[in-house]
Amino acid sequence: MVDIDPTPELPDDTPINRVRLPARIRTALNDAGVKTIGEIREATDDTLLSFQNLGQASLTFLRSALGLPSSGGVRAP
Repeated sequence: MVDIDPTPELPDDTPINRVRLPARIRTALNDAGVKTIGEIREATDDTLLSFQNLGQASLTFLRSALGLPSSGGVRAP
């Protein structure tokens, strides 16, 4: 069912299980109960880093792939 590349244009309600993410990141997000791209976008760096097996490199990937330069979980205007 995975068929969408991670891009800044993805709608917030896009399920993460539809997005091509590295296995380690997908597992960490699933284990933390994250269901949508919007949940990732709204989470702070500290929140995402608190997820088991999701480190700084994974956070950088997510922020870059989803077009989120903000580290506070708030989208730039």
